Amino acid sequence: MGRSLLHLLLFSLFPILTFAQDQYLITGKADQLRDGSKLFLVYNSEGLSFADSTEVKGGHFIFRGRLKYPVNSTLYLHKNPYVTKSQPGEKMDYLHFYLEPVEMGIYAKDSIKNSVLTGSKLNAENAEFQKMKKVVDEKFGALNKEFAKLPKEQQQDSVLFAQFLAREKGLMDENYSTYLEFANRHPDSYLSVIGLSFVASQEKFSIAVRSAFDGLSSELKESPLGRVIPLQLESLSKTKVGAFARDLVLKSPEGKTIKISDFSGKFLLIDFWASWCGPCRKENPNLVEAYKKYHTEGFEILGISLDDAARKDAWIKAIKDDNLLWPQVSDLGGWDSIAAKLYGINAIPANFLLDPTGKIVARDLRGEDLQNRLKTLLLP
Repeated sequence: MGRSLLHLLLFSLFPILTFAQDQYLITGKADQLRDGSKLFLVYNSEGLSFADSTEVKGGHFIFRGRLKYPVNSTLYLHKNPYVTKSQPGEKMDYLHFYLEPVEMGIYAKDSIKNSVLTGSKLNAENAEFQKMKKVVDEKFGALNKEFAKLPKEQQQDSVLFAQFLAREKGLMDENYSTYLEFANRHPDSYLSVIGLSFVASQEKFSIAVRSAFDGLSSELKESPLGRVIPLQLESLSKTKVGAFARDLVLKSPEGKTIKISDFSGKFLLIDFWASWCGPCRKENPNLVEAYKKYHTEGFEILGISLDDAARKDAWIKAIKDDNLLWPQVSDLGGWDSIAAKLYGINAIPANFLLDPTGKIVARDLRGEDLQNRLKTLLLP
């Protein structure tokens, strides 16, 4: 304990670099690292991927840059896995944390993963939040272990599988309630905005989300993420079957601007997916088959990827590998994609089938269900 406090005291004596309110500064100390050891700071902001690197000198390191609002970030030791892929079985030393425009300290006594963060209000609040949701996280872990222990034939039993899904849904509701509890406790925390944005697409919690949002500080309400939450709450009614789909303006991998309204006059399937989503990739052959069969009859697909900026190359590769012949777009915001929030997406694959007037006529059609619906709509 004494040694840790001593290091933190020494750490606080580092030269203070002046920086503006929209800048971050990380001053770090890593006792176990040799001079020349490289650290990589990776994060996404406003649809762009950022990666910075620095070398350890005398056990110290520094990162600084510009940032308007907090973002999820990762500090990697030795290499950036998005550039240099990890080898099978390789164990990396890394730290996930919120990067915010403040002066922060990172002290790594024995590993990067077990670092102590100082000077960050948001990360301190996140530690409190993680304690609040520890019980439900443990329940999730126990449920997954219980399912994994079942014989394969039982795992494939539709009735039993549905029972596990129902139990998982109950745990998700507990999880959502924890986010709401935190937001009500901390109306001035950016973490509350992040949490409410996560819960806002759940219809049964919409009243509670609205109440918690109304209690947030005006500054948080006016943040980019805060301004989206009311739109998410609206999406609960505007993405139902019978409603007219919201228009979206997104860009293709080549930078071409594409709008949903560009497909007016056709039956359009808006397909939310991502290169990293196994069930999405498994469903893609069904979409390819449906597209080839019904495209000449007036059927179109618009793929909207929830890949983030760091995975843009993986997104492009997945389009090619899966032979996706239809237009693809993304704002490269990952789960923070504005498109996903406006359409209430919190799980993928997800899709919406629009008629030629732009009205939603069906949701989440898979496999034969999609083809059967298209046959009814497009073939005499």
